[in-house]
Amino acid sequence: MLTAFLLAVNSAKLTIPVVSLYASAPTFFTVWSLLRFITFICFPRHIYRRCDDHLYSIYQRFVLFFFQNWVNVKIYVHGDYKEIFEKKENVLYLSNHQSSVDWVITNMLAIQQGSLGHIRHVLKNDLKWIPFYGFYLQQHGCIYVRRNDKGDLNRVEKGMRQVLNNGLPVWLVIFPEGTRYNPINNTDAIERSRTFAQQKDLSPLDYVLYPRSGATVSAIKALKDKLDAVYDVTIMYNQTYDNDRQIRLAAPSMSEYLSGQTNELHIDIRRFRINEIPNETNEEISNWLYQRYYLKDKLLKEFYEFQKTKQTDSVIFKSDKDDIPFEIELPLRATIFSCIFFTLTTLPLLITERGRSIYWKFCLFGTPVTLLWMHLFPPLKNEN
Repeated sequence: MLTAFLLAVNSAKLTIPVVSLYASAPTFFTVWSLLRFITFICFPRHIYRRCDDHLYSIYQRFVLFFFQNWVNVKIYVHGDYKEIFEKKENVLYLSNHQSSVDWVITNMLAIQQGSLGHIRHVLKNDLKWIPFYGFYLQQHGCIYVRRNDKGDLNRVEKGMRQVLNNGLPVWLVIFPEGTRYNPINNTDAIERSRTFAQQKDLSPLDYVLYPRSGATVSAIKALKDKLDAVYDVTIMYNQTYDNDRQIRLAAPSMSEYLSGQTNELHIDIRRFRINEIPNETNEEISNWLYQRYYLKDKLLKEFYEFQKTKQTDSVIFKSDKDDIPFEIELPLRATIFSCIFFTLTTLPLLITERGRSIYWKFCLFGTPVTLLWMHLFPPLKNEN
């Protein structure tokens, strides 16, 4: 009986967040559509952009309720976090990429600065086909790019100009590796990364992939007069090293994270003023980016060495001798309103027969309409 109860509780830890987040997608999209219609008729575009940022912040607080308040994960920040959390600023955010949880970590940091609604991601093109979310993120100002498509640079540059023309505060988020570092399921990418570094007479990277510099170069070139700083972020998940086999494991997926398969997360943040970044040529920016990834690689190696040798959970990893790790916590009051709002607006659709009928019709017809709209009316063609 006790075993069955514990299994039910553990299952609920995952089921409730997954069902809540997926079920609320049509609700969120409906609210956004009403907002877009009203502001299109009655208000100038910049008013819509500000309202959209606020709505995005409300929804991401709902996401953070599950990824911070719901789970029991200790989250430590290292590096320049004091300077970063004390004021809002326009940012180019560069991070290593291991898991789908990485984009939620951007939320965890942005909310500490009061910049949650200002996030814009550079995303791989395949994600635009996710029902509702793919369409909305494009309308929000995220930029979709195709990996290994050299002709796509023009799209990236137009996207950067769109960010600039919006005239709003921005956290532009790029994962320069272009795909996740996964030592179990993505060994080909790791080997290609090492080979490419050797061909350029550079040290191969063992814990990150060689960074693709195209989007980063475009962002710095286009936005250097708008940006205040570049945040260099290194994400480190514990419980991702097998001491018995002496191998690194894959970082937790979203479902694994929500299930409690990691209990500690470390985020190292380094802040660089935008005028500190060499930007006279594209090659200078690319070289700077590689050097930052070389240092990320060293930091991750130190982290895993620490994980192998630490004797007790009370000992906390330090990124350098002067580092003072700080555990960030998100008060429930920061997320509970969003949780209640999306629960109360979604639940009636699911618990009544008429509501379920409306919900499924919306999903059935709304998905192809949004996909067709993205194909026929790319937002970059419509920006002034």
